Amino acid sequence: MGEPGPADESAPDSVTARSGSTSPSRSAAHEATAVGRAGSQDRQDRRSATLGALIGALAVTFVSAVFIVAFIGGLHAPGPRSVPIGLVGSAAEASQLSASLSHQAPGAFVIHSYPTETAARNGIGSRNIDAALVPGPTAQRLLVATAVSEAETNAILKAFGAEAATAHVSLTVQNVRPLHSGDPQGLAQLFFVVALLAPSLGFGNQLISRIGPKLNEYRHLAMIAVYSVIVAAVATAIADAGIGALTGAPWGVFGVGVLLAFAAAAMTAAATRWIGGLGFIVLLLLFVPVGVSSSGSTLGPHMITPWYADVGKALLPGSAQPAVRNITYFNGHDIIDPLLVLSAWALAGVIALVLAAVLHPPIPGKRSQEQESATAASTVPKTGANPSDTSVRR
Repeated sequence: MGEPGPADESAPDSVTARSGSTSPSRSAAHEATAVGRAGSQDRQDRRSATLGALIGALAVTFVSAVFIVAFIGGLHAPGPRSVPIGLVGSAAEASQLSASLSHQAPGAFVIHSYPTETAARNGIGSRNIDAALVPGPTAQRLLVATAVSEAETNAILKAFGAEAATAHVSLTVQNVRPLHSGDPQGLAQLFFVVALLAPSLGFGNQLISRIGPKLNEYRHLAMIAVYSVIVAAVATAIADAGIGALTGAPWGVFGVGVLLAFAAAAMTAAATRWIGGLGFIVLLLLFVPVGVSSSGSTLGPHMITPWYADVGKALLPGSAQPAVRNITYFNGHDIIDPLLVLSAWALAGVIALVLAAVLHPPIPGKRSQEQESATAASTVPKTGANPSDTSVRR
């Protein structure tokens, strides 16, 4: 074989030169493409974050609007509306008093006649009326109960004081159901309900989403029952023995607290189990701003718009608050309807969770997370694979 010529000696160098000249341009192109893709992804991430922040701001604004409409709209012009008042006298005298009061405030009072003062007092104690007038030729006595509502009592005093002044008779006032000295404004009833309602809503949601998502619904119900007993016992002990605001009937108040906490937690757990976070938000808005304001808050249901007060009586705060009040101050009279409403909400939550245990519907949001995890797992190469084997097979 002959010696390689000059051309042959230079061949490897020329190949090397060509390969060296093309490699930097290709890598630069790849780098530019990667930078462009990164910049595009960065801009897309910023747009997504901006859009998410805007949606979040709108959602929070909506929640704020619900609170404003519920509280300011529902309680902005308090005044007596269909307040039941007793009159010791005949039905004709009751009709005459009703017509006279209607000139001052149409629809503010509904007058009921009672044959004796004792019967009128019993009417206040049994929650049939909120006050009673005992007339006389030169003096009148007005029996009131600030335990019903201090704001309502003040409205009654104002109206009947003006009526007595018009008739040129004196008016004396007797408070037959005063508020406890430890709760002179009657705030304890409302705060007791709110202090049980809000945490119970949160507990029901977290039980499904974080605390026990892998537990079955029967265990959820058992945990809710235990929680309700504990939280109601603590709340009652603080409000009664600790502070002395709700005294006189601790076991009755405790029972209402257990039923309220269970109903709130069970309904929220059921809503979260079937609908997800949206269900929790809906119940939160329904029970807190709407429920508390439509209960009349510290004003009482007879001091707000009647149809709104009727809505409140069907919700948890509007049924729990009068139950606590009537147990504490009125010997448990007129608590059947509030307890039935609380029981209905509790039963609805139990039924919804039992149906979830029987039907096993997918938990909202969990399916998509599992699909994303499965997709991510499928894109990861199996461990132990030998890349050289693949090249050989090719």
